[in-house]
Amino acid sequence: MNVKNKTIIITGAARIGQEVARVLKEKGANLIITYFKDASEAGPYGEAVQANVANKEDVGRVVRVAKEKFGSVDILIHMAAIYEKVPWESADETDWAKNMDIMAKSTFLFGRLAGDEMLKNSGDIKGKMVFFSDWSVLTRPYTGHLAYNAAKAAVVGLTYSLAKELAPGILVNAIAPGPILKPLDLTDQENEEVLSKTLLKRWGGAEEIAKGVLYLLEADFVTGQILTIDGGRTVA
Repeated sequence: MNVKNKTIIITGAARIGQEVARVLKEKGANLIITYFKDASEAGPYGEAVQANVANKEDVGRVVRVAKEKFGSVDILIHMAAIYEKVPWESADETDWAKNMDIMAKSTFLFGRLAGDEMLKNSGDIKGKMVFFSDWSVLTRPYTGHLAYNAAKAAVVGLTYSLAKELAPGILVNAIAPGPILKPLDLTDQENEEVLSKTLLKRWGGAEEIAKGVLYLLEADFVTGQILTIDGGRTVA
């Protein structure tokens, strides 16, 4: 699929998402970018729309705005997530619900509502979806992130299921990032530990995720796949 003039919904566009949005804007796409509280998080590359991604009415409104402004919904890139460490002793239903809502429930809602809109499009390929999981839940889940791990694992399951439900017209894949951007609060010792467990011995950079997204949008014979972009962390 050529993304030029295609309407793309992007959620969770802060940090890595900004590079994804920039690349797609340069390719000529029409972008609808959601934000939760701070509109500046949506960045300068598209139409900013406030939304709670775990709220069905908000998700439906995002889809309607995209359709009304640009005439169609062609692509969904769902990156919205949280990452909060919660020790075993503190893990409770509130933590569970927060993680599952923001990552798993939102994936279902966007998949269902954006999917229904994409099915109205003409052509053999009516739309594409790219979700975001995490390399760790595929092989070595982080300790202290029980609910996060479960929610990101659910994204994998939803990717497989949505790919089946929406085939052949809509292609659904996910990206599982590894060490992409160095956290600002990472200590030197923690940084060395990450790099020692990454085959390429460096952080990938947001541009590598943008390349992965673009590949999945341009490739027309790939669906139901998890693209791991981790510098070899999974097999190290």
